[in-house]
Amino acid sequence: MYMKCGSVEDGSRPCRLSRRGSSLCLFNDKESQLDTREGHYSCMVDLLGRAGCLTEARNLIKTMPMNPDAIVWGSLLADCKVHGEIEMGKHAAEKLLEIKPRNSGPYVLLSNMYAEVGRWGDVVRMRKVMRQQGVIKQPGCSWIEVERKVNVFLAKDRRHPHKNRIFSVLKMLTKEMKLVGYISNANDFEFYDEQSKSELRSWMDATMG
Repeated sequence: MYMKCGSVEDGSRPCRLSRRGSSLCLFNDKESQLDTREGHYSCMVDLLGRAGCLTEARNLIKTMPMNPDAIVWGSLLADCKVHGEIEMGKHAAEKLLEIKPRNSGPYVLLSNMYAEVGRWGDVVRMRKVMRQQGVIKQPGCSWIEVERKVNVFLAKDRRHPHKNRIFSVLKMLTKEMKLVGYISNANDFEFYDEQSKSELRSWMDATMG
């Protein structure tokens, strides 16, 4: 998971954005003589990616005067998943793994991208590579402090002493959310990973049976 703090203004200050027709043109503002740093580029890559301008984001990475770090490639990969750009996402994942080969994130995101379009053979291949490389997916984690005591929650963990009350409240909240129009996001990682398991098993049964 990658997180950046700062304002849009801070991220876009070193660069100038202009629209010519329907295309977005990005170029360095050389007149400002600002010290453009890696953080500026990572913010701009993320801003462009979120807006769906993935080609512009990739081209900006190519113009960086320094080697792109894990944050830059991670931002592009995450945005590729949002917009369903598998091939560019694959390139970003490969670059990210060159920097952090033990990071499970690229494998998982790319595997989910394949699953979303039914490329189950590629899903199996990605998970096989993870096992061969000894890469383990770390469970999601969150925590909250109540009365000066920190309560930690792991994904799919049901060991909390008050688990029954917690899940009862979560069930009630989920019901109320659905009443006002909430729909589970099939692109959410944990949700989709569970949804794809039965389809993955079906694909394996069909190909190996």
